[in-house]
Amino acid sequence: MAGIHKIADINPTIDNLCVRIRVIRLWTLPSYGNSPLPYSIEMVWLDEDGGKIHASVKKAFVSRFVNLLEEGISYQIRYFGVGLNKGYFKTTHHEYVVNLNQRTDVHRLPESSSIPRYGFKFVSFDTLNAPGYDCTYLVDVVGYLAGIGNEKTLEKDGKSTKYTVIELEIDDGKIMECALFGNYAHELNAFLGSGNKDGAVVVLQFVRVKLFNEKIVLQNSMYGTKMFFNLEDTTVIQFKNSFVRFEESRGNIGGIPNEAAFLKIYQGKTIEQLKEFETNSICIVLATISHIMDTPDWWYGQCECNRYRIKLGVIDDSDCACFVVFDKEAKQVLGKSCVEILDPLLLKGDLSDTPTLLLNLIDKTFLFIVEVQISDNPHFSPSYKVKKMTDNVDLINKFKEAHPIQIDVDYTGGLLPISKTSSIIEGKKVKGAKNLLLEFSNEVAANDESELLENAITPTKRLCSESEESKVEGLNMTDDELKNLCLIEIEKILNSNVRSLRDYQSMPYPEMSHIKQHI
Repeated sequence: MAGIHKIADINPTIDNLCVRIRVIRLWTLPSYGNSPLPYSIEMVWLDEDGGKIHASVKKAFVSRFVNLLEEGISYQIRYFGVGLNKGYFKTTHHEYVVNLNQRTDVHRLPESSSIPRYGFKFVSFDTLNAPGYDCTYLVDVVGYLAGIGNEKTLEKDGKSTKYTVIELEIDDGKIMECALFGNYAHELNAFLGSGNKDGAVVVLQFVRVKLFNEKIVLQNSMYGTKMFFNLEDTTVIQFKNSFVRFEESRGNIGGIPNEAAFLKIYQGKTIEQLKEFETNSICIVLATISHIMDTPDWWYGQCECNRYRIKLGVIDDSDCACFVVFDKEAKQVLGKSCVEILDPLLLKGDLSDTPTLLLNLIDKTFLFIVEVQISDNPHFSPSYKVKKMTDNVDLINKFKEAHPIQIDVDYTGGLLPISKTSSIIEGKKVKGAKNLLLEFSNEVAANDESELLENAITPTKRLCSESEESKVEGLNMTDDELKNLCLIEIEKILNSNVRSLRDYQSMPYPEMSHIKQHI
């Protein structure tokens, strides 16, 4: 239409600018002192082409516009000033900002305006975590509410401010933390008390992006951020649908029978191979739980909506990693809901100790179906979301048959790095020890379980050729006893990988009852 300008075209060379816009965000900055009027009115405008620009009403003109402009309403506005878009936190990428003045004319448009209501432009996890991302611009983010921290108090300059850290799953399996301060923390608490928390989708409009402890996090701006819960908007619905398609494209793991899920659909990998992935993927890992990480933060939520988020330290014979187990899978494995475990601890008033039910997972071996999500952020420490896990012995044995473990170890310097057997063999030439280890190595080779057999055996040859004069002071064992002790140590290591010397037909099995008391 003649005489109507697009936001994208606004610049100081055009006289008598006139735009048709919707005020998608409006807030005021408070005055210092006793003035009843705000110091300024700040806005973000949107036109029907999706163009955005920041607009301000300075103190001198606040009284004229304070009751004239409303958030969410469409206007035709003409005769306004144009300035450069500067500042630490910018609401738009437009080169300029608009300043309303005494000449500015404001005309309200009918509600049938074709201009969108919100104008969200959601930013992805990978974009936010890309190296060199410009944190001076406020962004729009949408995500599932995946975690809620305990409310805390920040003491600064003699003032106390309540805040809560939440976790948002903004891409499938990719979680970002957001700190909500002051009124935003109160808004969150009000929503949590409404009873609509399950599967909640949170939209943060004009939120700050910060690098904190070498990690990208979100934080509300003092006044400009707008927060929505379960908003019925087309773009939010598209976000929900994108999660559904993500699951469908890989199959609904929850509905797949265990044997098919763990043995037929996904590839088996080691932890080392997980870390070498360059594309997003889902695969299976056989690993042992070594410890519970970030205790006591094994749960999140408030009141009746408390849920599991257990970070497991896991290890296999190639590497170690962090696997994260969320509520549904954790309940199946532990046999109890998070509330059932947490409530007794809350009654005691002590959450410092990790529950015994979680500690009992340590040293247990599971098959994990995990999701690999690639990040371009060099500061991003990878963790892997567990989609399904089982300790079913039959499934584990079938998996091992289909994916034989690769033994690439130094049997005395690596396999038995701290054992007494290792030091004994170092200190005394043992008749039969060389034959024992070579026999084991040959058995491994016969089963195609080592690609680096020569490197694995070389330390054994070196250790077994030690001088006959080398002795261990105070040692009083026969060669057969020492050989048996060596077998016991090998059996222990194999057991930690859910294997046994019994898996190797030509290998002897130790006599467990013949261990000398002084060893």
